[in-house]
Amino acid sequence: MTTQTLFKIGTTSGGLVLLSALTPPVMRPKSTFSPYATVVELGDGSKRGIGSPVATWHWDFLPQAQRDVLRTYCPGVSSEVFIQTYTKDGGTIPKRFSCRMHWPVTEEETQTSRALDFRIDFTQMEAIA
Repeated sequence: MTTQTLFKIGTTSGGLVLLSALTPPVMRPKSTFSPYATVVELGDGSKRGIGSPVATWHWDFLPQAQRDVLRTYCPGVSSEVFIQTYTKDGGTIPKRFSCRMHWPVTEEETQTSRALDFRIDFTQMEAIA
C-alpha cells in the first residue's frame, strides 16, 4: 500500500476502518498535525508547546455521500472517536489516537452535491497502541 493512504476512523480502537473501506469510500484527505494545541512565548523569548496534539483532515472538495458517511461518526458538534493519521515525526507510518472529532460549525460551502474546502478538526488526542 502506498504511503499516506492509511487514514482510519472508528468508534472503538478495535473498530478502526480505512477511509477507503467505508461505504462509499472516502477520498484520502490532506492532513496537518501539531504535537501541541498551542505554543506560547515565555518571558525569556523561548517557546513552549502546551496541550494535547491536534490534527486536521482537509479535502478541497468532498462529494455529499462521502461527507454523509463521515457525519455518522460525528452526528453533533463533536464526538469521541478513534483515528489513525500521520504525524510530523511519524514519517510514512501513521499513528493511532483517541480524540474528539469536531464537525464544522460554519455553513459548509457546497457546489453540485459537493462540500468545498471541507475540514474536520481532531483535538484532545491521546496516542494508543
